[in-house]
Amino acid sequence: MNGAEAICHILEDEGVKYIFGVPGSTEIPLLDALTQTAEIKYISAVHESVSMGMADGYARASGKAGVVLVHTAPGTSYVIGNLYNAYNANTPVVVIAGKQDSRMARCDPFLDAELLPMVSEFTKGCWNVTHAHDIMPSLRNAFKEAATSPMGPVFVAIPRDLQSEVVDPVYSVGRARQISAGVRPDKECLEKAAQLLVEAEQPAILAGHQVADADAMRELIEVAELLGAPVFITAQVPKLIFPTDHPLYFSRVPPIGFSLPGLEGHTDVLLAIGSNLFKQLFYVGGYLISPEIKTIQVDLDPRGLSKDCSVDVSILSNPKIALAELIGEIKKMISDSHRERNQRRLKKMKGLHDKLMAGRQADFRKERNTVPMKPSRAITEIAEALPRGTIVVDEAVMLTSYVECCMHFAEQGSYFSSNACLGWGLPASLGVSLASSYPVVAMVGDGSAIFGIQSLWTAAKYQIPVTIVVLNNRGYAAIKWGFSMLPDRVSKQGDDLGYDLGGVDFTKLAEAFGVEGQRIEDPSKIKPIVQKAIKADKPVLIDLIVDPRDVGYGLPGLP
Repeated sequence: MNGAEAICHILEDEGVKYIFGVPGSTEIPLLDALTQTAEIKYISAVHESVSMGMADGYARASGKAGVVLVHTAPGTSYVIGNLYNAYNANTPVVVIAGKQDSRMARCDPFLDAELLPMVSEFTKGCWNVTHAHDIMPSLRNAFKEAATSPMGPVFVAIPRDLQSEVVDPVYSVGRARQISAGVRPDKECLEKAAQLLVEAEQPAILAGHQVADADAMRELIEVAELLGAPVFITAQVPKLIFPTDHPLYFSRVPPIGFSLPGLEGHTDVLLAIGSNLFKQLFYVGGYLISPEIKTIQVDLDPRGLSKDCSVDVSILSNPKIALAELIGEIKKMISDSHRERNQRRLKKMKGLHDKLMAGRQADFRKERNTVPMKPSRAITEIAEALPRGTIVVDEAVMLTSYVECCMHFAEQGSYFSSNACLGWGLPASLGVSLASSYPVVAMVGDGSAIFGIQSLWTAAKYQIPVTIVVLNNRGYAAIKWGFSMLPDRVSKQGDDLGYDLGGVDFTKLAEAFGVEGQRIEDPSKIKPIVQKAIKADKPVLIDLIVDPRDVGYGLPGLP
């Protein structure tokens, strides 16, 4: 077989169903070979960022590695934004880049460059294949690395000439190398953590997406209920971590300083589960977490432990195993008086949770009939229109605060999100749809939609059934808010600061790409139109016009 056929054999053996890409000249031998591989479908796009976003969404929803095929230096450069999103979310994606013919390397050929430095910041590993006989072992290793916890994207560059070179498939095709993530916690550390939690006056839990990656939501719920501890999640939430309708769920922790919204008084023991839990948007001086708070951190990645702040107990372990064993230790240590205290605390937390929810609903009722339409009304109407089992893909950015307040998610795999590099939501929703039989609704801001608008071409070409809701506030709300918070601001109201997007007509854009588009300004029309779009079983875009002065729940509005 030749190198391209060897690649296809590895992809087949790894169970790959889809490859996402934009065709380029350096991948032609591989694209040709793929036409003879019936088990794998090539999904084409008109921008590499879309391909990368689709692979990310597919991987998150399917639990399998997404695969992206890119064209040497230009294609690689275009995937960087969504590659960052995948890296931030620990999504397993294998990016295969076709490089220029290796025999031309001394000539500095057209469109070529050193690719590895471009991607090294946002991949678990990246490699150049320099000999055809290394193609199969290199790809095997790439899939192993992508799927080994902590998971993440990897990158393999294969020159065009090696794709055509005849190889001897001495590297047997068989079961892929799988690395167990069943790391058990140190017993002494676990006992110390349990003791701190049992004796805590006000414990709290901060959880990241490693909980979802390890399928540990059930264990997290049990720990929280056993302790009567409120659960907070990180601001960057790639997937559902904890049921948002649970009475112990409080909110996301804003990436500006460190606070636990909704609690009365201070916590004395914090159980933190996962990496990158304390990422900050702006500089915060002094202690991020008060030295008075005893902090316990569980992480499967040793690099994440005690990285951002001092930790009293660091536990290297799979979160599912650590939480299950922590439950056992707590039950052994807990006394009847502790149980009674924890039940009182659970009742108190439920009361605080209900108070928090009631306050939000009161706020939303006040603005229900406001003109122009408030995001709270728009998203509430959408929530009421969704059939059971609907998957929501969220890149509403600042308006994600309303998605959290107005929608409830209880099942793993029902919610995926990114609020980092724009342009993820539209393509990711297509990938999620390809991996699932449930309805998929994308909730994206207008700025996010413009970054990923080429996704509509792919949606139309393959008739991928996604209902796309553009929450159109005519601008970049995050930048509007940033200017409003700027100390000693010198710019004046009405100055052109670059965050206004004006009157982009998303319905015409959708129709130009071959997708049905509808515009809504009347909130009473949202529910029937969303329901009809979902039942249509095809891509539909809804341009939903909301108040541009509302930059997010709980933040001061703009004039």
